[in-house]
Amino acid sequence: MLEYTPIAQFAIGNDHKVKVWNRAFEVLSGVSAEDIIDTDHQWKIFYSSKRPVLADLVVEQDYEKFLEIYGTKNPAQSSIVPNAWEATDYFENINGRPRYINFLAAPVFDHAGNITGAVTTLQDITHGKIQEDAVRRESEQLQQQYSLFQSSMGERFTFCNIIGKSRKMREVYDMIARAAAVADSVVIHGESGVGKELVARTIHNLSQRKNAPFLSVNCDAPSESLLEIEFFGHVKGAFRGACNDKKGVLCHVQGGTLFLHDVGKLSLNLQVKLLRVMEGGGYSPVGSNEVLYSDFRIVAASTWNLWEEVQKGRLRSDFFYRLYVIPIDIPPLRERKEDLALLADYFLSRMKSSLHFYALPEKDIQALYNYHWPGNVRELQNVLRRYIGLQGLDAIAPPNIPLPEIPPARPSGVIAVSDSGTDLPLTDAVARFEKQFILSALELSRWHRGKAAEKLGISRKTLYRKMGAYGIDLP
Repeated sequence: MLEYTPIAQFAIGNDHKVKVWNRAFEVLSGVSAEDIIDTDHQWKIFYSSKRPVLADLVVEQDYEKFLEIYGTKNPAQSSIVPNAWEATDYFENINGRPRYINFLAAPVFDHAGNITGAVTTLQDITHGKIQEDAVRRESEQLQQQYSLFQSSMGERFTFCNIIGKSRKMREVYDMIARAAAVADSVVIHGESGVGKELVARTIHNLSQRKNAPFLSVNCDAPSESLLEIEFFGHVKGAFRGACNDKKGVLCHVQGGTLFLHDVGKLSLNLQVKLLRVMEGGGYSPVGSNEVLYSDFRIVAASTWNLWEEVQKGRLRSDFFYRLYVIPIDIPPLRERKEDLALLADYFLSRMKSSLHFYALPEKDIQALYNYHWPGNVRELQNVLRRYIGLQGLDAIAPPNIPLPEIPPARPSGVIAVSDSGTDLPLTDAVARFEKQFILSALELSRWHRGKAAEKLGISRKTLYRKMGAYGIDLP
């Protein structure tokens, strides 16, 4: 039975010599039975150059451990017999390559109940073990990204070079950390100016590819042939003017990340060629039949809804499904106005300006908050640059885009009846106003409670008490 079973098995005696070494084990180990049976073979094939590795019960200390477990238990004399002894270990050289081997060993007794040896069954679990290790490494890396995310957010409301504390941006940070921990393709959605390339670079810098190149290609090229050359390169003589070989982006991005800006603008022909590369089929430079291969990850960006592009026939469905693995949506600036002050102060500091957002005139702050920001974060940066140079509110809006009307400020201390609500008792209306007034003071003081108390003309202790009464927490 041992000889002809397809499962790798062998049997040994108390003298530590192999009695049976079946054909399946010959295939697994690469060692013939005649070289093993009844010899003093020292199992050199199961030893690494650095350390001896657990092979099976032939090794002296393992056999002693086996006897320690089983003793002289006879299945005919006892109803309690331990299960087979199981172990897994890594072998640097099994039949010419490294393997993870799992084996089960069970004792053999004679008629008198004495242990006479053991039978061992071995199974090659290399593939499953490699997958298990990959999942573990991915989990560890993801945990590292989360730790970095939490540390960064706790200190400065930033994630790497991305600024924002709003709930929507925290969701983006979470997706960035998840995307950086795996190797799948990413599609970043967002309006123009929200920072799609910054997000792509952050994913690259946090991934295992961070030491390899990050290269960007604008897919909205005026000519398909020029874009094809940019991707794949060309050989000398491929067309008029091709005096030398030229390597394409796919050659230079080896091991790194390829960022495709406006991926929805790719022609159908180039989608087919890129899909072939993504699926391991390689590519050929223009004018060449040589097939080259490149290992890279794609992070794509689009202002378009890619699924709608598929339905319109502008994007191949197979290319879409291969590309659209991890989606990340970046919110426009108008949907995260709570980040406006952080972003403004960051840009002002980068411009070497002594200005601070909440030190600006109140009417300018209100105008910035009321503005729709069609150009998003990029427009905010340009507006602040013009504001520093021209020192005027008129510079905030681009030409032909009027600023929204700013309601006139009320005289200090005057409250409209509609604000308090005529259906509220006077005490409730006063409490509502007081809470809002405290919140405004805290916001203008950038949540510095000492400065807010000074603006309100009350002590810090009184401010703490009122914050507690109104349920106001620091952000």
